[in-house]
Amino acid sequence: MMTSPHTCPQCGTELPADAPDGVCPTCLVQQGFDSHTAAANLASGTTGLASGPGFVAPSPDELSGRFPQFDIIELVGQGGMGAVYKARQPTLDRVVALKILPPEVGHDPAFAERFKREARALAMLSHPSIVTVYDSGETDGLYYFAMEFVDGTNLRQTIVQGGLTPPEALAIVPQICDALQAAHD
Repeated sequence: MMTSPHTCPQCGTELPADAPDGVCPTCLVQQGFDSHTAAANLASGTTGLASGPGFVAPSPDELSGRFPQFDIIELVGQGGMGAVYKARQPTLDRVVALKILPPEVGHDPAFAERFKREARALAMLSHPSIVTVYDSGETDGLYYFAMEFVDGTNLRQTIVQGGLTPPEALAIVPQICDALQAAHD
């Protein structure tokens, strides 16, 4: 398919002026749900939906040696941007969410610096609607965040289960706005 700078390279539709990464909103959403290619796209700097195999999350047993400070309980979820595990931090007797990023992203020095900067910024946030980041770093080539564990369903599960009703969505919009304002401030 032939595309111009003003059309989506994925589907050929006309792009809005503010299209992120030069992809139409429909393909951008699809890309977020496509757990098999987003990691490859991030690593290669492309936005294509069919760029190659995705990130395969290590088993909890495989991670245990890399993260001795945590007891890895289970894999909670995974996607193109990494995997999240439920883990216990024995030294503080708390349950945390341990997010690891695909190893490919760590090969880029600019990414490593951006990751550190963003981790510091996230750790400074304190709001009831924003999870608390407890720790971040890199171990054996894996970048990670240890953060507050919130039990429940994720957005993908909610959508698969039929989404939110308008009143349910309206009930959470003020919380989202408050959290965004807190992050912006």
